[in-house]
Amino acid sequence: MEQDVHNKLSATADKYGLDIEGGQVRRSSSRFCFGVEHGDYNGMELFGVGTDRFIWLAFKPNSLGRVRIFSENFPEDGIVDFALGEAVEPAELRDSWARFPHGVELILRREGYELGTGFDAVLYGNIPGGGMSRSASLALNLILTFFEVNGTVVEDGMRIVDLAQMVETDYIGSPCGKLDQIMIYFAKAGMGTYYNPNKGTIDHIPFGGDPDDFRIVSLDTGTKR
Repeated sequence: MEQDVHNKLSATADKYGLDIEGGQVRRSSSRFCFGVEHGDYNGMELFGVGTDRFIWLAFKPNSLGRVRIFSENFPEDGIVDFALGEAVEPAELRDSWARFPHGVELILRREGYELGTGFDAVLYGNIPGGGMSRSASLALNLILTFFEVNGTVVEDGMRIVDLAQMVETDYIGSPCGKLDQIMIYFAKAGMGTYYNPNKGTIDHIPFGGDPDDFRIVSLDTGTKR
């Protein structure tokens, strides 16, 4: 499947004139939480896992000083294209996924990160539209991509989590804790992620046995929230 996705991204880039040849592909997961959700900002300990539903972002730095991204999931939106330093306010993009690249760029600049290099990118995801934190996955993927092309090194994983949370709360306008971002960013194959918000600690707990025998069944009820 990985190679099929990479081929799809490459073909789409060629079709829309985006240069990702010789670039990289970043894959970010989705998550399930076992137990209480929305508990981290109430001091409750959390346990969750990453899943095998992902967002793939194929990208390559460009010399244009622009961010140019096409989404396979929202082709009707065309190429999201803006100059570095010219991300728009969310009201102008209320119904578009383009809020995320704009929001990431704006938040990173606000937080003092220098962004001098843009990039071309194509993304595709197979994460369902609700309940598995597709938005957190996209925000994390984009943050790491902005940092990668600009040579920015952030060693503190919780700082990455905080930035992704800021994108959702301060730009998108979706109040949230850190559960989604933590379970995705810190996910490890064959492990569950245990987060203690009072201590600010992350621990990984093995499932035991063969993790390939472990399955989670998710039902989409179609309920609007």
